[in-house]
Amino acid sequence: MNRAITVLLVAFGLSVALTLVSERLARRFGLVARPVADRWHRQTIPMLGGIAIVVGTLVPAVVVARTSANFVALAIVATAMALVGLVDDVRRLSPQAKLLAQLLLGSVLLFLGFSLRLTGFPLADVLLTLFWVVGITNAFNLLDNMDGLSSTIAIVTAAFRLLFFVWEGDLAGALVTVAFIGAVAGFLTRNFPPAKIFMGDTGSLFLGFFLAGLSLVADQSPYSRGVAAVLIIPVLLLSIPIFDTAFVTVTRIMTGRRVGVGGRDHTSHRLVAIGLSERQTVLFLALLAASAGGVAVLSYRAGLGYAVVLLALLVIGLVLLGIHLGRVRVVQALERPDSGSVVRVLADFQYKRQVFTLLLDACLIPLAYYSAYVIRFEDALPLYLGDFYRSLPAVLTVQLIVFAGFGLYRGIWQFTSVPDMVRIGKAAALGTMASVVLLVYAQRFVGFSRTVFLLDALLLVVLVGGSRLSFRFLAEVLRGRPGAFAKVLIYGAGAGGELIVRELLNNHALERVPVGFVDDDRRKHATRIHGLPVFGGCEQLETLVREHGIAEVIVSSAKIHGNGLDAVTEVCGRLAVPLRRGVFRLE
Repeated sequence: MNRAITVLLVAFGLSVALTLVSERLARRFGLVARPVADRWHRQTIPMLGGIAIVVGTLVPAVVVARTSANFVALAIVATAMALVGLVDDVRRLSPQAKLLAQLLLGSVLLFLGFSLRLTGFPLADVLLTLFWVVGITNAFNLLDNMDGLSSTIAIVTAAFRLLFFVWEGDLAGALVTVAFIGAVAGFLTRNFPPAKIFMGDTGSLFLGFFLAGLSLVADQSPYSRGVAAVLIIPVLLLSIPIFDTAFVTVTRIMTGRRVGVGGRDHTSHRLVAIGLSERQTVLFLALLAASAGGVAVLSYRAGLGYAVVLLALLVIGLVLLGIHLGRVRVVQALERPDSGSVVRVLADFQYKRQVFTLLLDACLIPLAYYSAYVIRFEDALPLYLGDFYRSLPAVLTVQLIVFAGFGLYRGIWQFTSVPDMVRIGKAAALGTMASVVLLVYAQRFVGFSRTVFLLDALLLVVLVGGSRLSFRFLAEVLRGRPGAFAKVLIYGAGAGGELIVRELLNNHALERVPVGFVDDDRRKHATRIHGLPVFGGCEQLETLVREHGIAEVIVSSAKIHGNGLDAVTEVCGRLAVPLRRGVFRLE
């Protein structure tokens, strides 16, 4: 433990010192990133911060892992990848030249014994390993699109990698990973929003290449629990850069934009576009990375058979997040695909929402059924999986038919309401009962547990209902409050006030942020509507305007009259605060 702390502090201190030096040298020699239309930053920022990460990792790693040839080799080859990035930062390499360098250095790793060994066919494993190394290297390069993002995700990923090394008793691997974490953390002190220095391609290519190679170290096997774990655990640990790369690729193809060019349409940019700050965006994506790491840990400790439920939920959650963010417009004037292309046909397909919902339910129904078996039988689960597989086709078919009969594929998710949830509950209950009846007639219900089907119905309501509420949930969780928006106070905490607040929260085009309510009905005081407080009566209006910087007061209904409204009008007039009335009418 003391040795690990020493390595961490040395790497951190060395990285901090080199980051400050690199910052000054970059400014002196003009190696800076200047604002460009298709890039996120809007100030001139020095580059070369990646040098601090590379040296901060390499020096301690070579010292502490000198007896482990694989880790020393990885550090050296990753440094060569960083040198390619440095040349690109200084003189700009073509994409083809960078790809060729990545393939060559990936081949060096293969020559040194680094391989995924998934298929049992040497040629296939070679191609998969090269695809993995090049893919993850470029994924981190793409992820370096916002202050502190790539560094933070790299630290989270490496922290979970460190955990696996500790469990396997691999001291060299643990110490090298600690050095990497310390070096990246040292750089992050000057790179976390608002950044004072960028890592450049020197750093981003090093991060991706090093973490990809760390999954392939040959003399240890933290993934020795089956072929599935060999593939799934590394993918989970690197899920955020993989997700961002896939998301950008799909959205650009669907909108006719070139995949290989830069742009402000990454996951992070869309999160900022819906109201999160840059720091909140970085922390949110770090939380997602940590969640994926937690699933990887569970898969390693408990086995894939028990972690598959959380794994499926994570994948579904990321898909739903991608769909939600894909609806956010962050690029003006997008090119459209050719009218005859397959992409255009898919984009304009009228029933894609219904088809997607059906396919999602076709995943959620088996997931709920399997989860019911896991909860019911726990450690004895392997003994009952035969019954699960034998009955799954019948359960899936019956429940999809019942769901369709209840009209679950005609709703619009962002408007899911209580009646929709009731309908989902009825469909889940009837679908489960119909499945039981079918199994009674087909197989006499021999070997099946009634508790499983009761749990299945409850889990179906949670999973299917949760999927339908996901867009509203994501809108609430990811809703920011842009500082430039005017703060408004609602007079009248009734149905009209609730409608106004909902519209203000969902429609950023109005450029207003509701702060809360005032209402003369004392029974409503100290309550909340959509999370916003009812402060009190109109006598508190002047104090609230001054304390909260209220720019506008909205009267929630045309029916509000009397002394209270007169008092509100008088206060607004005296403080020069505009008073508006929310009116709903049909013309």
